[in-house]
Amino acid sequence: MAGGEHGPTGTERGEFRTSGVRRIPYCPADAQRSSIEVTTIDRIRTRAGLAEFAALQRPDFELLLAIDRGESTHEVDFARYALSAGDVLWVHLGQVQLWGDMRLLEGAVVMFSPIALPPETVALLRSLGGFSQNHWPGATTGGGAFAVLLAGLTALATEAPGTPAIAPQALTHAARHTLAAALLALAGSTTTRAVPEAEPPEAFHWFFDEVERSFAEHRTTAWYARRLGYSERTLNRLARAHAGTSAKGLIDRRVILEAKRLLAHEQIAVAAIAARLGFDDPANFSKYFRHRTGTTPGAFRGGEREETRGP
Repeated sequence: MAGGEHGPTGTERGEFRTSGVRRIPYCPADAQRSSIEVTTIDRIRTRAGLAEFAALQRPDFELLLAIDRGESTHEVDFARYALSAGDVLWVHLGQVQLWGDMRLLEGAVVMFSPIALPPETVALLRSLGGFSQNHWPGATTGGGAFAVLLAGLTALATEAPGTPAIAPQALTHAARHTLAAALLALAGSTTTRAVPEAEPPEAFHWFFDEVERSFAEHRTTAWYARRLGYSERTLNRLARAHAGTSAKGLIDRRVILEAKRLLAHEQIAVAAIAARLGFDDPANFSKYFRHRTGTTPGAFRGGEREETRGP
């Protein structure tokens, strides 16, 4: 398995490292193609051993699976996806994942560091919702643009011995551009959002990044508006256009995600979790959590552990 360095595409750069989840660093097999690695599910299983994939992981890189054959499941941040032939799963840097029975699956694996994508591609992928989605059912069926581009990326990454040599710099740039095109084709295939023209997309990314840095200390739209020099109305407009929710909704979504991770994967009291997330009173945290999830922190934790134990 590989991992990556933190950078602009990481969806959860402000996350706390939970001790119950193992961090997976980026260790590409080919140092000459260090920002992108294209391989197969079978190869990563053979390379790392099946036990590597039996527990919770938090990749420090972007992970893309394109399923050719078989059926299994894959969990990403409390969502369980049923995978079958033609499906694509994109696990984003910092997300927590749990593999199902990977012996049942065959397909391509693309692992890449955030530096593999240019900033303008990251900005457009965010606007298209690429970093807020994980599962694209049937994305490689029918020979669409993504499938063609993935095949091209695979060819660049697995250049056969004896073929005319490609200069390393040219190969690196070609792979990065092909990866960017493939991801844009994937994200653009299902989005219902129009990429906004009225506000510069950078403004949303500044807001998004500030939420990642500060969600555990600040939960009001007003604070972020003052911090960034925008009005609350502008932040709301940006959030609705780029994330499909209000500015406050975006902030709360990030807080709740981290709360769920800590509740599910840490052996610490709810009061300690409340403090780590910036609540001065555990009762206020419980009220906040219940209002946004429909359940209490204790009930959520109990349900997750019961599900983990199984029947």
